[in-house]
Amino acid sequence: MDAGLIASRYANALLLYATEQKAEKRIFDDAEALRKALQSKEDVPGCIERLCEPMQRFLALVVRNKRVDYLPAILHDYRVLYRKAKGITRARLTTATENPGLVGKLTELMKAQGFSQVDFQTEVNPDLIGGFIVQVEDRRLDASIATQLQTIRKEWEEKNRKTRKNG
Repeated sequence: MDAGLIASRYANALLLYATEQKAEKRIFDDAEALRKALQSKEDVPGCIERLCEPMQRFLALVVRNKRVDYLPAILHDYRVLYRKAKGITRARLTTATENPGLVGKLTELMKAQGFSQVDFQTEVNPDLIGGFIVQVEDRRLDASIATQLQTIRKEWEEKNRKTRKNG
């Protein structure tokens, strides 16, 4: 059976179960904690002990059905389904320096554009020199100084190339 299909079915079942148990947010948080523990291979048993009871029961089902190898994909798919069900949009903000105020401003702008809830991941990249890059789903706005300088350089080189050809 297709691994993506298995993960998707288990993730859908987990979302239904979480809704029935009124533990969607808790299971969402537990799924992220477990995903990180599995990825880093640090204190997985300790992490499992801290999971809420519905998540521990689900995990027991996964083990019982010999689907542990699919667990990272199941957790990922659950988080995607949860965000979709709750209308949460993921966005990535990259800045040249720490700028916590920018996240708040961008969140307000996005809500004014009809996004109900935005989950920002932030990253600092000094190579941007200044400005920022924000990516929301498949849209990207690059307002970095590095990109602006690169654009100016390409335009200048193109203009010089034409001047040399004509001169």
